[in-house]
Amino acid sequence: MSSLYHYPSMSALNEETEPDRVSRLHEAFGVMCAIARMVWREETGYDASATASSKIRWDGAVIALRDTRGHLEVIWASAAHRDRYGVLADLAWESMSEPRANVDHRLPT
Repeated sequence: MSSLYHYPSMSALNEETEPDRVSRLHEAFGVMCAIARMVWREETGYDASATASSKIRWDGAVIALRDTRGHLEVIWASAAHRDRYGVLADLAWESMSEPRANVDHRLPT
């Protein structure tokens, strides 16, 4: 199994359940990775080499994930990454038994 070169930072803003929420973020990101691998066959191996750099790749698409009391905030590397992969965050959050409506997609500021 391959690994990502760029793993997003993760945080949770609820002091009572922070460790559990951060664990859920890691699990949700794993779901996102698995779906990307199944849907986009070229993502297998997450090749971040120079030959693949001209294409919008999953590796590095997500900069950060934040859980604020069940509300997921996804910080995308670019609008192109958000447009291509945004649905993955929605599906992954739903797999954590949270509503898709509780996902906010943002770009870095």
